Amino acid sequence: MKSIRSSIRFKMLSFALAVGALSASVGNANAQSANGKFTLTHEARWGGVLLTPGVYTFSLKSPSLPAPLMVGKAGSAQVAIVLPEVVTVEKMKEGSQLVLTRNHAGESFVSALYLGDIGLSLHYAAPKMEAAKLSPIADSQLGK
Repeated sequence: MKSIRSSIRFKMLSFALAVGALSASVGNANAQSANGKFTLTHEARWGGVLLTPGVYTFSLKSPSLPAPLMVGKAGSAQVAIVLPEVVTVEKMKEGSQLVLTRNHAGESFVSALYLGDIGLSLHYAAPKMEAAKLSPIADSQLGK
């Protein structure tokens, strides 16, 4: 029994070291930053942030996870930080692309930001739908 536990601990430690080495090599290979701007013509959600129509700027200081992206409306001091769900290294064409997607309710949200100049793709989760607000159920009396 003791040898089985030792074997499991060794495998878990080996896996943790392998994942740590992979994360470090990816982070060091892509230690670049990115800045840009985009224009929204309609409301869109980006993570937990609602963006109204207008011109925005973004800044990515480091692609290492959690890869925080700073997003702000041009001319405003307010800045939101959005975190991607997944960051991938991809060979893409030059330039960047912001991908907007519509959910089943027809609401627009940012699903990806492709940064071709540094070869990164940032993928974002669809916003969580707010729980439907139910009206209180009227008291009913059986038999009346």
